[in-house]
Amino acid sequence: MKDAPKTLRLDPVKFDNVHQLGGIRTGTLDCPGALGSAGARVALIDTGSGLRFTVALDRGGDLYDASYNQFGLAYLTPNGLLPPNPAYHQGSEWLRGWAGGLLTTCGPEFIGRSRMEEGRKTSLHGRFSNTPACVETLRNPDPARGIHSLELGLIIRDTRMFGPNFEIRRTLRCTLGKPEIHIDDEVTNRGDSPSPHHWLYHCNLGYPLLDQGARFIYAGRAQFWSSPPLAGEDILQPLSSEAMNRLKTVPAALPEHVGERERGLIVDTEADSEGVCHVAIVNERLPLGLALAYPKNAFPRLAHWQHYSPGGCYASALEPFYGSLLGTDRDTYATASPVLAPGESRHYRISFRVLSATAELAELIANDRPVVSETEMNSI
Repeated sequence: MKDAPKTLRLDPVKFDNVHQLGGIRTGTLDCPGALGSAGARVALIDTGSGLRFTVALDRGGDLYDASYNQFGLAYLTPNGLLPPNPAYHQGSEWLRGWAGGLLTTCGPEFIGRSRMEEGRKTSLHGRFSNTPACVETLRNPDPARGIHSLELGLIIRDTRMFGPNFEIRRTLRCTLGKPEIHIDDEVTNRGDSPSPHHWLYHCNLGYPLLDQGARFIYAGRAQFWSSPPLAGEDILQPLSSEAMNRLKTVPAALPEHVGERERGLIVDTEADSEGVCHVAIVNERLPLGLALAYPKNAFPRLAHWQHYSPGGCYASALEPFYGSLLGTDRDTYATASPVLAPGESRHYRISFRVLSATAELAELIANDRPVVSETEMNSI
């Protein structure tokens, strides 16, 4: 059995530069390749634990590529990491600029597909991931002073003359020697009028972590959706609990997922005694797992997106969200139509933790519980 990773023990007299162990460095990446286009600002973070990742400073401070030792964790699109462009705010053009990556934040006004909301045409998943961030703080560890933490503080402003006027303060924290990422967001309406506010963390998983036989860990009441719907069908479709739970195991590539065919669940997620939801993916063959934790009161529901194309777009995402993915006119959930008053703030947080010990992964799987079809529950 593989032992749990040991905490990094540091002797400050044996190195002159903390980047020998880990830390934060900023720079610019050519996108999508050398001489391909203008570059994008990034922060490269090495936790000194085997977990390394890139923060896309020009894309809201979202997380792009991420790896643990030799294993990639995230799905990356063929677009590469591109600079932000307002052209991607129209309809579904977001897909042309989307880089994928471990975390894409959606909002702050609306999330989900392009549709009509309150007499306005929304764009796919909102503007956040096409908005550059301002770096407010950058703190590297200083083991000689007993400081092992890494911190990146960002400000993102999504504004328009006459409103809406959103300010997002994002803080990313890590600790040397720990394969963990902690993100805190504060979203504030700086305008003088109430504004719709929906928020979603699109956590995109890719090969080799995401592979046939890997298992997803979560529980709750669920609805099944399939898109694009066939003629005369609704995107939400009835599905048994048994069939839903089969979707928690990753299949081989599916021929029916060519093009834009996709499927998934919307889950009213169960929380622990402290109000925290724990979801994960486990690949026992590597062995490797990625666990996510977030507060239920911030993110009442979880979307589980699946697109297992045989052509390379083999991806899935765990997406805790607040608000509505389907549209406020058809979503009856209690928080489906949220509004942020002038001066009001909402707080969000999410943690990522990499697991590589066989015993830890086995415990995670043993504590998993099934999802239950909301359709079946309502028919009882």
